[in-house]
Amino acid sequence: MPTCIGCGAMERWGTCDTACSEHRLDLVSAADFDALEVERSAVRASVGVCRPVVETLAGTEPGQDGWRAAYRASQRAALAVLSRHESHDDSDERAEHVTTWWCAECGGIDAPQPCLGICVWRPANWVNRTAYEAARSRDAGERDVERAMVGVLRRVACVTPREGHWESNWRALHADAREALRASASLAALGPASAPDRRIAHADPA
Repeated sequence: MPTCIGCGAMERWGTCDTACSEHRLDLVSAADFDALEVERSAVRASVGVCRPVVETLAGTEPGQDGWRAAYRASQRAALAVLSRHESHDDSDERAEHVTTWWCAECGGIDAPQPCLGICVWRPANWVNRTAYEAARSRDAGERDVERAMVGVLRRVACVTPREGHWESNWRALHADAREALRASASLAALGPASAPDRRIAHADPA
């Protein structure tokens, strides 16, 4: 999308024979969208590393004489995962958006700005703000799942039960692990996040 590097004006000429329709279209820089996607990929990778230990805690019933050994094995596995885990800081900061006027018939876009008349035009990539906010919401859900799973791993890694309490501690972690997996399943049930519709969501270089 041709964009002025000075005033921020945008303009993609429409091709309608008559006057173009005008619909409000809020856009976010594609760089901000891509940065969000990179962070989401890192969170998903973290969940994937944590999941095997959480699934073991959620699905294993060690038996009468196996509680201590199972707990110790999960403790070692959790410590190994946590030793290479990278935390992902939460951020409430949203990307700035710009408002444009879009024609649904021809795809023309106009975003006039006050200018001195000496605009310097450069191509820029933009994403529909709706697609950005959907990805941001999905990111928040994935972070919640990551926090839940890491919390389970930290508890098993840092807490060593007293003798006679291996089973009760395992069962408490078992419940927490199942809850983390339920949250993950609920998020997965929403289906994969779809890529933005390039016809509307992306305003590509002319």
